[in-house]
Amino acid sequence: MAAEGDTEENFAPVRAYYKALLDCLGWKDAGIVYAGGNMAVGDIQAHPEQLEAARQLGAAL
Repeated sequence: MAAEGDTEENFAPVRAYYKALLDCLGWKDAGIVYAGGNMAVGDIQAHPEQLEAARQLGAAL
């Protein structure tokens, strides 16, 4: 789910929606990666730590 910004204030509604969705569907939270500051296609390339966090989460599933 896109959040775009990179502040805790920006992530708060995304986190709330995610938790509500989990509750509604009865899903278990397997983890989350907040990858803020990615506004345009390709921006993620400047954040290798975010890509690595996503890889680690995926490998743990």
